[in-house]
Amino acid sequence: MRTLGIESTAHTFGAGVVRNGSILSNVRDMYVPDEGGIHPREAADHHVRVGSGIVRKALEEAAVDESDLELVAFSKGPGLGPCLRVGATIARVLSLKNSIPIVGVNHCVAHLEIGSLVGAGDPVLLYVSGGNTQIIAFVKGRYRVLGETLDIGIGNMLDKLGREMGMPFPAGPSIEKLSSGESVPAISEEEGREIELLELPYSVKGMDISFSGIMTAALALGRKGASVHSVCHSVQETCFSMLCEVTERAMAHIGCDEVLLGGGVACNSRLRAMVDIMARERGGKSFAPPSSLAVDNGAMIAYLGQRMFEGGITHNMEDTVIDQRFRTDMVDVTWKASREMGIMETPGTASLETGQTAVPGTVLGRGAEALITAEDFGGIPVVRKFRLPKGYRLPEMEGRITPYRIRNEARMLNAIRRVGIRTPYVLDVDMHCNFLVMEMLKGPRLARLLNVMDREAQGWALREMGAIVGRMHRNNIVHGDLTTSNFILLGDGEKLNLGLIDCSLSERSAEIEKKGVDLRLFFEVFSSTHEGLKDRESDFWQGYYLENPDADDVRKKLMDINIRGRYMSDR
Repeated sequence: MRTLGIESTAHTFGAGVVRNGSILSNVRDMYVPDEGGIHPREAADHHVRVGSGIVRKALEEAAVDESDLELVAFSKGPGLGPCLRVGATIARVLSLKNSIPIVGVNHCVAHLEIGSLVGAGDPVLLYVSGGNTQIIAFVKGRYRVLGETLDIGIGNMLDKLGREMGMPFPAGPSIEKLSSGESVPAISEEEGREIELLELPYSVKGMDISFSGIMTAALALGRKGASVHSVCHSVQETCFSMLCEVTERAMAHIGCDEVLLGGGVACNSRLRAMVDIMARERGGKSFAPPSSLAVDNGAMIAYLGQRMFEGGITHNMEDTVIDQRFRTDMVDVTWKASREMGIMETPGTASLETGQTAVPGTVLGRGAEALITAEDFGGIPVVRKFRLPKGYRLPEMEGRITPYRIRNEARMLNAIRRVGIRTPYVLDVDMHCNFLVMEMLKGPRLARLLNVMDREAQGWALREMGAIVGRMHRNNIVHGDLTTSNFILLGDGEKLNLGLIDCSLSERSAEIEKKGVDLRLFFEVFSSTHEGLKDRESDFWQGYYLENPDADDVRKKLMDINIRGRYMSDR
């Protein structure tokens, strides 16, 4: 099957031809504004000017006549409305003129699907582009968003930062060069100045991240005299370390040992190297498509369109209306086998049964930050949580993050226990060797079993989780990493209860916004990895309302957060 794909979501108009999964051509032309960022109408005008020529060139390079095409695919969204309409219009004309089927595809999913060409099996996907930053896994027929940016996409942040510093659009390649000490034509910098790692906000919230504060802080440092090279170096190292951390947290949560990079920012060699280090340290593998397929391009649209068509999907003309907010998790993926989330195991770790004590030396957990092993502490069964040095993070950054999180976890475990929530007692803290020794909570992580528990037990677990979170919020404590992996199923005889762990990202806060974000993080990951239990979310709210008199205010804030443009979906 010969398929033409058309890409026009933002600054790039691209066209590519794919035949039976093989790429025959991939041609693109990018709109570059004279100043500032992308102007949607001007970008659309660019696409109108070059569109027909790009399509013609793609067909010529593929040695395919227009009349030989058997399918035309186009980017339906997400993206800039005026730009999307240009590509959709050209695709409709070709479909009607040549009497061939048409398919509108999700631009983000196209970035992800092209990863199969580089050998990735069933990975966690780190999708980093101008408008999007998401951590994704394919579960139960959809690409589920496990985490994402809370404000601005990484690519847009880099472009805005570069624009403020006098760099041409797009700024990512210039920032990459400057961060390693190279020069770029647009920037004059005093030679011989040492490149320093400047301290910037490290904004990780569970599997979500925030970039806008980093940009503000970086510009402030520049105004105070920091070198352009140091600012760019520090922004890259901070942002990319955050991306590696949240991706690893997602891998640990769902028990995956592969990661795939996608999106234009995935062309950055430093990011590729850091993700590869992270994956190899976990005993896994990383994959990244070549740069020509990582950036916005028509070949990936054709490739996905062909897969969709072979999976039985075609669109009528009325189905080809663009969707600027076409989220990744809105697409029913009918063309590939789906991962079923039953018992969730982390490779290389053991799980306790309720009430069971582990043999010393047993590895009980390997998260994004720590290796957790069973130990004997003067005859007491304990766990040692050793914070592994992260090879992807520079030592100076590691030296700031690790001690803070060790101290914070010890403090917050105690604070949460004092409001009546079961947490492990901390028995020893070793700041030199970077570990905590804690009471062993004798039971499995709830994430492991929740999908296969009977309905009554699932309802109980949701109510208990809601009550725990409600009690924390009532006492102005935000957990910061609310997933079912951080609840432990405990038992005393026939009575079950839940314990709470992994509080290094927790904080004291009375802000309704932070409590709303805490819940958004919970439901985002919950709906991704426990999709079959969405009808039981009312049980969570029942427990939450029982413990938190301000539940209505927090729930309204959660609704407000969920209808912000970045998060809107059909969920």
